[in-house]
Amino acid sequence: MQCRNHAQVEAVDRCAGCAEAFCSDCLVEIQGKKYCGPCKVMVLAGQVPLPPESETIPCKEADEALKYAIIGIFCFGIILGPLAISKAGKAKKLIAADPRLMGAGKATAALWIGWIVLVLWVLGLLSRFSGA
Repeated sequence: MQCRNHAQVEAVDRCAGCAEAFCSDCLVEIQGKKYCGPCKVMVLAGQVPLPPESETIPCKEADEALKYAIIGIFCFGIILGPLAISKAGKAKKLIAADPRLMGAGKATAALWIGWIVLVLWVLGLLSRFSGA
């Protein structure tokens, strides 16, 4: 991946505002986030730069994680719960790495539901075997 401003230089990160790839010379860190020149100006002016709506992408891992978690409530929770937790963790990492990806809320919901489903299944199994 090459820097948007310097084609001969390798990009090191993406701008938190526009999600374009830039080299270390083109990015400025403000409040823990890295911005390119135009986005930096917006942040300093009190505006929050967002990637254009056409460039936002739904995170399919977050969608899958939420599906697995919801289905796990009703059946196969002992399998789908951990699968939802795993997918949600992967989705959260992908979303953190690429600001164009949407679905952080779905990933968080899938993570919570997955853990709840897993705990309920384990408690159900323990109660079934302790009564025998």
